[in-house]
Amino acid sequence: MVRKNSTVTLKDIAQELGLSVKAVSTGLNGTGRLSPETRKKIQEAARRMGYTPNVAARSLVTHRSSFIGVLVPYLNSSFFGNIIAGIEEVAGEHDFTLLLDSLDCDENRQRRVLSRLMQRNVDGIILYPQRHQLGLAESLKAIGVPVIQVMNHFAEFGEYAVMVDNLTGGREATEHLIGLGHRKIGFIGHDDESPELVARHRGFDAAMRAHRLGTECCCKCFMSIESGREAALELLTAHPEVTALFAASDVAALGAIRAALELGRRIPEELAIIGFDDLEIAARQMVYPLSTMAQPKERIGQLAARMMLDLFAGKTVESQLLNAPLVVRKTTRS
Repeated sequence: MVRKNSTVTLKDIAQELGLSVKAVSTGLNGTGRLSPETRKKIQEAARRMGYTPNVAARSLVTHRSSFIGVLVPYLNSSFFGNIIAGIEEVAGEHDFTLLLDSLDCDENRQRRVLSRLMQRNVDGIILYPQRHQLGLAESLKAIGVPVIQVMNHFAEFGEYAVMVDNLTGGREATEHLIGLGHRKIGFIGHDDESPELVARHRGFDAAMRAHRLGTECCCKCFMSIESGREAALELLTAHPEVTALFAASDVAALGAIRAALELGRRIPEELAIIGFDDLEIAARQMVYPLSTMAQPKERIGQLAARMMLDLFAGKTVESQLLNAPLVVRKTTRS
C-alpha cells in the first residue's frame, strides 16, 4: 500500500512490488542486471508513489556526487541550449544534475570555472572544446573525471567525443549547389581554425575537385553576421561570376544574404546560399529561410550523456560520428 503524507523509501517500493530493496535501487539507478520489464515496473511505481531520491544518501553508497559539469562557449545560445537539453534529458532520467558554465578566452575565468567544478566534486565533464582552451587540458586531467567532448575533438582533452561528420557535410552541401547547375561556387570560412570548420572547407574542396571546378573563390570571416556580410561583399565584388555560396556556418550565411541584397543579387535566382548548423534564427527568416546542413544538436547531447553514464558504469564506449542532413529551404530552392 502506498504511504500517504510521509517520505517514500526504497523499502516501501520494494514491499509494494514484492522485490528486494537492492533490486529497486538497481532499477532506479540504471545499474546492474534487471529485465527491461522489471526496471520499467520499478520506475513507474516510484513515480506513482512520489518517491524522491535522497542524493546525499545515494552518494555515500555510490561514491558519486550526481553532478555532471557542462561547459560551452555561450549559455544564452539556442544552439548550445539544444545540446544542453539533450544532455539534461538523459542525465535527468538517472537523477544526475547538470552544473552549467561558459568558457571564453579569459584564462582567469577558465581557472575559476574549473575550481567551481572541483569544489562541487563533479563526476564527469561534457565540454565543447576550442583551440584557445588547450591550456586547460592538464587542469582537466588533474580533476580525474571522465571528459566527453561535443562538436570538436582535441586529443589533448581525451579520446571520447560526439561529433558531426563535417567533412561529409561540407561535401554534400557543395554537391547540392553543383546539382542545381552552379559551377562558380564561393566558400566563406572562419578565422577560427577549429577541426570542425577545417573539415567543412575540406569537404567543399573535395566536391569541387571531383567535378573539376575551381576552389579559388574563398574568404574568411569572424563568427558574426556582420563579418560574414563583409566577407561576402569582398568575395562577390572580386568574383562577380560566382552564382552560389557555401558558408561554413549559418551565421556567415546570414551575413552573405545581407551582402547579396546590398549588391542587388536576387536569391536564389542569381545567388544561391547554403549554410551549416541549422540555427533557429536562420531557419525562421521571413523572406529567405536558409538552406543548411542540420546538426542534430539534441541528439549530440543525448549521446554525450549516455556515453558519460556508460563510463560511470565501467562500460566500454566509443566516440560517435553523426550525419548532418541537408535541409533545403528558399535560399537554394530552384
